Amino acid sequence: MTLVVELDAVTKESEPRVGGKAVALAALAEAGHPVPPTLVLPTDAYERFVEHASLRAVIHQELGRKPFAEMRWEEIWDAALRIRNRFLRARMPDDLVSSLVEPLRNAMGGKVLAVRSSAPGEDSESASFAGLHDSFVGIDGVDAALEAVRKVWASLWSDRALLYRHELGIDIDASAMAVLVQELVEGSVSGIAFAVHPTDADLAVVEAVHGLNQGLVDGTIQPDRWILERGSWRVVDHHPPERRQEMVRSRKGLEVGDLAGGPHDRPPLTAEDLDQIARAMTATEALFGGPQDMEWTIAGGELVLLQSRPVTTAKTED
Repeated sequence: MTLVVELDAVTKESEPRVGGKAVALAALAEAGHPVPPTLVLPTDAYERFVEHASLRAVIHQELGRKPFAEMRWEEIWDAALRIRNRFLRARMPDDLVSSLVEPLRNAMGGKVLAVRSSAPGEDSESASFAGLHDSFVGIDGVDAALEAVRKVWASLWSDRALLYRHELGIDIDASAMAVLVQELVEGSVSGIAFAVHPTDADLAVVEAVHGLNQGLVDGTIQPDRWILERGSWRVVDHHPPERRQEMVRSRKGLEVGDLAGGPHDRPPLTAEDLDQIARAMTATEALFGGPQDMEWTIAGGELVLLQSRPVTTAKTED
């Protein structure tokens, strides 16, 4: 069984092995949209790790003390913490490491990486899983990437992820995790595009920051926000932040800096940038058959799509 899958080998039928995020990214690439160079570690790698470390028994022990619906939040949090700690302490077997290291080094050696979750069922029309699982940006080297992969696997067992899967009726025994290992695209500006406003189906929302997207995604940096009219993509409103900041990669890792004065202390997007994003919203909606929530960056003037998931929160009239 191949434990590292190239993006052009991912199909919709492989979603149970590679997850929804990988399937969407592969579809974007096939349609001609620029995406980061990406390798997929399918659920087979996760299952081999779990089996070698006897983690299935740990999961059953921690979550089998009583019916999940009867567990208090404190009990769920405590059980989740113990499961994740066992994931982080368990040694990755030598045969698994050797199966992963060579293809990762051949494709990603010497590059700065992003390691992201791609759980089966993630980013579907009924469940976005947005923000539930961990992602790591600015990873330097394959060895560090493997440690990040282990942390992504462990994040499948956070209390938030457990509660969400229980709410959706997903069987604990069916839970698994695929992982994306990507070259980090260090764009000058980054953001998200929500093709349908959460409360008004006639509008769309674009949020953008200078630098990397991680600060926007994790809530560290307040973005500029544009409200657009769907279809015409005319700007209806623009909300600047109280203070513009940016997240950049340095020798110390990811750092947040103020943009007080200078050429960057201005809205991160031009009218031409917004037009690129609007065209991408139109194209991805046609590609996937519904409005998308896109994460993107602009590098060298080119819009690069980092991920795309169906909008699941739009309110529409009956």
